[in-house]
Amino acid sequence: MLHLLWIVPLLLLIFFLASPRFRGDIAETRVRRLLASGLERNLYTVFNDVVLPSGGGTVQVDHLVVSRLGIFVIESCYVRGWISGTAVQERWRQHHTWRSVRFPNPVHRNRLQVEALQRLLDFPTAAFHPLVVLVGHKGFKKRPPEGVVSPESLLAQIRKQSRHSLSAEQANDVLHKVEQVRLKPGGERMFRPLSVLRLLLFLALLAGAWWAFRDDLARVTADVQHRAEQRSAPEQYHSDGRRKSEQEVWEDSLVCAYSQDTGRCSCFEPGGARADIAPADCKALAERGSVLER
Repeated sequence: MLHLLWIVPLLLLIFFLASPRFRGDIAETRVRRLLASGLERNLYTVFNDVVLPSGGGTVQVDHLVVSRLGIFVIESCYVRGWISGTAVQERWRQHHTWRSVRFPNPVHRNRLQVEALQRLLDFPTAAFHPLVVLVGHKGFKKRPPEGVVSPESLLAQIRKQSRHSLSAEQANDVLHKVEQVRLKPGGERMFRPLSVLRLLLFLALLAGAWWAFRDDLARVTADVQHRAEQRSAPEQYHSDGRRKSEQEVWEDSLVCAYSQDTGRCSCFEPGGARADIAPADCKALAERGSVLER
């Protein structure tokens, strides 16, 4: 039963990787990297995982990009398969090979984020540009709603806005206001609880696998090392793979000659010195590889 302990962290890790929260982290991470590497820092300021007060509660914005070209409110979402849905439908569908799954319309969530920011910043609607980035899907069965883009077209969609909708002072006011009212660092934290949990599960899986298969790993490692030594020094091994003793290696290095006419036998080491060896052994070595026979 101890050999099966590694299955427990494996199953927990699989369930964790299949969880909606982890899939959401995949989408957020990809969009975060796109924004960090693709937007000019002197023109755009990027916030990730921003939690803002809204009414009696809070609203969470995955990504917020502020520039003089406007305020881009970005919702990132991980979905699989083909997607069908309109901007006004409450729930969309993701179609797999044998089934379809309904999920909340991300455009609605994105709209709520924009409304919360409007109340907070007191700017007109024209200053805001809502965007929904879908990661992992195959595409829409019909034309996607306006503002719904793929990761590959996100940067182009942002750069499409070429007219200034905010003055430099207004853009700075937005930056200061967001920094003041956001409730926690969110994505700026170095360690997240879910990231730590994922790391612990992975380490537990490695430890369980090592505990269960450590003997097998030792045998495989020894076998690989043995084969490597055979290839590098084949003269030290028998044809069946057994290692020769020091005596056998020494005997193989000798050059022995036996005369059937006189019954005399002599063995010499590689340096030319005569080897002190019993006559019977000398004869056996000579018959095994006699220079006279060759």
